[in-house]
Amino acid sequence: MKAERIIELFTFSCAAFSVLLSCQTLEELISGLDAKTNEHATKSEEKQITDDQDANNWDLEQLDTARAVNYLSAKEKNVVLELNKVRTNPKKYADLYLVPDLRYYQGKEYRYPGRVTLITNEGKSAVEECIRALSLTRPMKALMPSDLLSMAAKDHVQDTGPKGIVGHTGSDGSSLVSRIQRYDKTRRSIAETIAYGHDKTSEIVKSLVVDDGVRSRGHRRIILTAGYDSVGLAIGNHSTYRNVCVIDFAQYD
Repeated sequence: MKAERIIELFTFSCAAFSVLLSCQTLEELISGLDAKTNEHATKSEEKQITDDQDANNWDLEQLDTARAVNYLSAKEKNVVLELNKVRTNPKKYADLYLVPDLRYYQGKEYRYPGRVTLITNEGKSAVEECIRALSLTRPMKALMPSDLLSMAAKDHVQDTGPKGIVGHTGSDGSSLVSRIQRYDKTRRSIAETIAYGHDKTSEIVKSLVVDDGVRSRGHRRIILTAGYDSVGLAIGNHSTYRNVCVIDFAQYD
């Protein structure tokens, strides 16, 4: 009986050890998969950043003004770069990024290969109008990044994003002016643009420059206002449109 009891205990111990080993192996497998997923995501983001920089066509040393700051993400820094591309050489920006897009329009549908079809308000006529406008726009100075403007933009993203709010007024009734005054009262003039739904940095700026469905083209006018010399921004999640990017502009000089 004692021998049988010892065998039972040994068998049970082996089974328990086997289960423990299986659990450890499963945890290691899951951990390995998570690591590979994160590595893939990092490489994808790095590739996207490199693609957006488009170093063969632009002087990054002059235009990539936010790359060294520590308060913006890599994606947010690329938005600053995109803004500086269109400001410093509007015609070149149109030729490189807008003219090729015309082929992907079918009526009001924008069908870029590998992406979800977008239903626009005006179709390619808005892009054609933008191309003409940019070809007549004089180059202007690049924008410099501002931590104070970025904090104001981040406040609006963190406030409106989770609540699904759209527009320039915060849930507490705050305005662009009041948000910026929390951090800085020295600027001469300010403006704000907000893009919803776009994940790629190039598409964020492109959507604001084309300004489809906005009769006044107000977002484009802000981006191409020569007097602005500083920019701050924040990108975050939006409960309705998935992504939101708030960009604040200011003139200090």
